[in-house]
Amino acid sequence: MSTVNADFLATVQENANVIALTTVVAIFVSAFLWASCKGSNGSKKSAGGKKPAQSKKPAEMTLEAQIENVRLRYVNEFQTRIASLKKHFDGRDEKNVYERNYCNEMLLKLMIQLDGIDLVDVEQPRKGELKLKRKEVIRLIQGELKVLDELS
Repeated sequence: MSTVNADFLATVQENANVIALTTVVAIFVSAFLWASCKGSNGSKKSAGGKKPAQSKKPAEMTLEAQIENVRLRYVNEFQTRIASLKKHFDGRDEKNVYERNYCNEMLLKLMIQLDGIDLVDVEQPRKGELKLKRKEVIRLIQGELKVLDELS
């Protein structure tokens, strides 16, 4: 019986040693992870004196650039598509009808973007110039919407 007790006590002691070692390793790993996470959030400066990386925000577009962006989207994405559609439109072809409806919807989206350009706080004479530019693009898009509506 005494050898069984001695073997049992030796096994218990081994298990206790393994548990203690595992606990120590877990504490070191946790401390390392905590320190590396704390250092990576930008709260401490690095030894090299580098500034922490900042999130890059897109530069805000000027009102002129917003209007020009809508005009360029019309010219680059829809002008040739609509011209091609005018030449080859067949109301019985589902693809043509889909393309007409798609272009119509996208042009309406561009109109909504133009409508969202706020000129309330802009002073004259710049306000007048912006209104004219916006009106030109609106008329351009409205003309194409009229053409699309006439296709049947």
